[in-house]
Amino acid sequence: MSRIDHHRPQFPDASGFFKKSYHLEMVTDPIRTEAVFRALRRALRPADLFCELGCGTGIFSIYAAERCKKVHAVEMDPKMVEIAAENIRKSRFADRIHLIQGDALEFELPTPQRGEVPERFDVVFCEMMSIWGIEEPQVPVANRARRDLLKSGGLFLPHRIVNLMELGYHPFRVGDIEMKAAIPLFTGVARPAVMTERRVCRVLDFSDVVSPDLGADVELQAIASGQINCAVLSSVVQLGPEVVFSGSDSLMPQTVVPLSEEISVKAGDRLRFRASVRARSDMGEATFLAENIEASARQV
Repeated sequence: MSRIDHHRPQFPDASGFFKKSYHLEMVTDPIRTEAVFRALRRALRPADLFCELGCGTGIFSIYAAERCKKVHAVEMDPKMVEIAAENIRKSRFADRIHLIQGDALEFELPTPQRGEVPERFDVVFCEMMSIWGIEEPQVPVANRARRDLLKSGGLFLPHRIVNLMELGYHPFRVGDIEMKAAIPLFTGVARPAVMTERRVCRVLDFSDVVSPDLGADVELQAIASGQINCAVLSSVVQLGPEVVFSGSDSLMPQTVVPLSEEISVKAGDRLRFRASVRARSDMGEATFLAENIEASARQV
């Protein structure tokens, strides 16, 4: 099993189940955990009602419970629910945390007493993030949370995700062997030669409804001469008030995707990049294209 498979959830139903080893990797990743802790510290107030969608081990729900009035922690994977329940039981805040086994896309607000209106949450947190928002259900879950779970004027974390790209050359071929595949740039993985400037492709602003269409159509300039056969995708996450996360070895590392066709460029050439991809889909089925606008003009 490759590291990519290790990080990729299985989708037996509406949401993905990660292996326990990946949960452990994420929990022990200080870049990830400290960024979320900072976001929660800045966002939460003592009187807040807080909801975490996809709580995993319960680490962030327990942290939030120390800083707010009540926590609802939702997790679909029954094995992780057992682990979260034990972690919550051992914490000092078990009386503030209501653990629910359920799907983040279907979870209902707590049933109120007769005659009362279901109370929505002041802060909803969901870290179902993947590079560009492609493979994980961050977009549909965020849209559902804003529509059904969050108070008017409430806060959804993360605030927004900015998707960026640059073009380059990656050694998909070694001798006579060629294997083109999307690959996250974990520590130790060969890096592509970057051949262009970086450009923003799309901003996913969770203060409003986000389209599941994550496609891109941008122009950018070559900064070196040579061959281009890949795009390097990255995301910058406004995780919370004044807290930015841009990926780590356990979550959202930069990812190389092969282009449909290799192109030749000269430094200064204008290029056009197009991506056809949707949220919560298989990145391997997405289409990534690049065209040398200057080369086309020179041939006329």
